[in-house]
Amino acid sequence: MVNNGQTETAALVAMLSERAAVNVRLALVAHAQQWRLHHGQVALDDDAPVKARAWRYSTATFLELRLPGPTVAALVRGDDQDVHGLHVVSPDLTSSTASTYRLRGQEEWDRVTTPWPRTEWTVNRDINAPQPGHGLLVGDGPSFLNFDQALSAFLHQRPHDNNAGRSDLWRIVQPQRAGWLSQITIGPDLLTAVVDGDALDGAVLELSWAADNQLHSVDGAGTYCFPLPHGLAHDSLLMLRREDEWLDWRSFPAPAYGRARDASVVWEQPGPELDILLANGEGKHLECKQEVPEGDSRKKMLKTIAAFASQDGGTVLIGVRDDLQIVGLPEKPTVDKQELQVVGMIRDSVEPAPPYESRVIEHDGKKVLAIEVSGGGQMYAYRDRDSQRPEFYVRVGPNTVPARHHEIAAGFRQAPTATTF
Repeated sequence: MVNNGQTETAALVAMLSERAAVNVRLALVAHAQQWRLHHGQVALDDDAPVKARAWRYSTATFLELRLPGPTVAALVRGDDQDVHGLHVVSPDLTSSTASTYRLRGQEEWDRVTTPWPRTEWTVNRDINAPQPGHGLLVGDGPSFLNFDQALSAFLHQRPHDNNAGRSDLWRIVQPQRAGWLSQITIGPDLLTAVVDGDALDGAVLELSWAADNQLHSVDGAGTYCFPLPHGLAHDSLLMLRREDEWLDWRSFPAPAYGRARDASVVWEQPGPELDILLANGEGKHLECKQEVPEGDSRKKMLKTIAAFASQDGGTVLIGVRDDLQIVGLPEKPTVDKQELQVVGMIRDSVEPAPPYESRVIEHDGKKVLAIEVSGGGQMYAYRDRDSQRPEFYVRVGPNTVPARHHEIAAGFRQAPTATTF
């Protein structure tokens, strides 16, 4: 099985040629009275039914359909083809190799997440190729402000963001369903893994950590348990493998603060998770507050949330002292009211609305409020209630500091509204 690296495009063309049919999404732009391929996605998945769609506009067309493998192979090779009543001009490849990525289950890449692992190949577009226009798209399909929005909606059914400004001409996806971890439950003294898959003969499930490892032979889809007499060790790795080939895996390091949570991992008792969160202390991605802040402390927390969102995310824990002692939220007002109070602060003082989740973690009878902020891919401002002036901040180690002019400018250049093809 191919790992991360490079694959000869000739090998991809040969692989496509051998398939009777594949599912394809094509984004075409009108250029010099021709339909030129701007981006194509191929799913090498015979189990996934295709939902045939065609959005047609005067300057762009978006197609989703099932095509013969040799037809798609010819398009990837750079040969023009007739597709759905259109003559499609496919650009010549600028490289003889494609970038190769092998992704575990539940791993998001380019806005796609699947329960099972997958291999993806991308072929870059010529940066000098003609680009789509930016006018309104009105025609036989939903109306959009511009090509960017239409492409994001067609590929992901989600609003446009800076990931829609793609540099790849082709993206080819192949699911790997030999075996995968569909759910992991972590308790205080037991890890339970649910294994699924189509070809599990000879597979082994391994839980490893710095001091030791445990092995389980896998005799088919089902549930497998690992005792944890001392709890889950930091930096543990759960691996489903066959000899020296991995099928799927999950790692449990100190959490990546503010990042999307893995839906396949359930912490049965959140206490151990909070211990891991606090293991490295306050820093670039973690801020602790003893209670819901007021006054200057309130401003500092909101500035930190804006900084987390402007960079690569972070977590604010309320109910934890600066020395990392867990004191819990006070009994009054209720936890729900305290959470709503923080949510209201964020809504009133951080613009635009930052990407975050709030949740309550229980630990030894105490409750801690976690505000998990994801990196938003743009600059977020703290707006002072008195001056109403927007202020921009970044995180430097454990400190929140005013952003410099070049940091603010860079943040706005990468914002979704500034993205161009």
